[in-house]
Amino acid sequence: MIVKSFVLKPRTISRIAALCTPDTIAVVRPGKKMEALFRDAVHKTVVDKQQAFEEMTAIREHFCTMATGDAYLQKVDETVDSIATYLREAMYVQTSATAIEDYVLAKCSRLCAEAVNAQVGGTLLDGTQLMICRQDAAGAQHFDWVASGKQIELRCRRVPGPVVISGGYGMLTSGYVVRVGKDGAHLMASLIASVLGAQSIEFHIEAQGVAGIPAMTYDEAAHFCASALSPFSSSAIWPAKNAGIPILVKNIDDEQFEGTVISTGSVHKIEVIAEKDLSLLTVYGTGLLGRVGMSGAIFSCLAQAGVNVRFIAQTSSEYSISFAVAQAQNELAGEAIRGLFKSNPLLPLDDVVVLNQSVGIVTVFGSRMKNVPGTSGSVFGKLGAAGINVIASAQGGEELSISLVVNAQDVEKAKEVLS
Repeated sequence: MIVKSFVLKPRTISRIAALCTPDTIAVVRPGKKMEALFRDAVHKTVVDKQQAFEEMTAIREHFCTMATGDAYLQKVDETVDSIATYLREAMYVQTSATAIEDYVLAKCSRLCAEAVNAQVGGTLLDGTQLMICRQDAAGAQHFDWVASGKQIELRCRRVPGPVVISGGYGMLTSGYVVRVGKDGAHLMASLIASVLGAQSIEFHIEAQGVAGIPAMTYDEAAHFCASALSPFSSSAIWPAKNAGIPILVKNIDDEQFEGTVISTGSVHKIEVIAEKDLSLLTVYGTGLLGRVGMSGAIFSCLAQAGVNVRFIAQTSSEYSISFAVAQAQNELAGEAIRGLFKSNPLLPLDDVVVLNQSVGIVTVFGSRMKNVPGTSGSVFGKLGAAGINVIASAQGGEELSISLVVNAQDVEKAKEVLS
């Protein structure tokens, strides 16, 4: 058995169908343009308070071009009609726009699976029945690995193939449909493979594997996929790693490309990746010294503001904390931190200052770094010789990567020097 994950677009459906052999479990999710059609319908209904007639017609026509057959076309009509009815009712119900969008986009994913299955004639499964999530008292949603594994075992074991599953969306125990992280279809494919003991996993994406690298270890791939340049989330790697199942990352548009193999094997050299358009925020002052819970308070308020932190550095002096965020979230992060100090009477930090700086991050990673003396010295030495100033740095205790913050104008030069 091979578990494969695909992004469906009209131009890729024939290629996907050809790859769905009888021993395949295919997890399918919609492309961004396809999702945009459904988001437009939600926006017109929820925000503009208008009937989404044109949007629903466009959705119907879009799916009617991807497959034929009376049963499939009838299913398209029924699903589109049910979405239109749901949106009409949503105009008068106090439901969050996010919940409405998740429900509608899960229907989009289901239609994508219907379109592929209409071409391969396999068994169709609804992915929302497999991916189980829970909501804690604070309202945060968490993926339930154990419950999801039980559902996969129950619904997927001994099902005649090929099997086509709608990907990317799961269900809360309360019955609400929710999105499962970034590119949840890859996570679903990896989890299904680990539960059922698949031979291998294939991620078919619109890129040359993972940055064109021929082979990576699981840990190396996880480090790369934690970056903004990642073709998928690092969470999709862990089920495969725990089960020892190799992942092959292929380009859906390039049959000649052999792909990136993610397994226990190692890369042939140390790799370098770079991220641009970031801001480094540094919170510093004597008010931070020895104050228990300060880091927790800062990062909790950033999380509540919806700010994604890309990098963290703190010295043992406890005098400052630096963290990097996307430039688009620069002001939001600064306001959140200043608001924390201003509103919390337990933080009398009159001397604390928040500084912003336009930066980029260069990350050197690879298993060949582990237990090799002088690796960090070599990295910093090359940057120093090139006249590049390192503003902040961080290295994990697993010795698989070093992340270096440099001025925005030095990012490309630093990557060139270290490659």
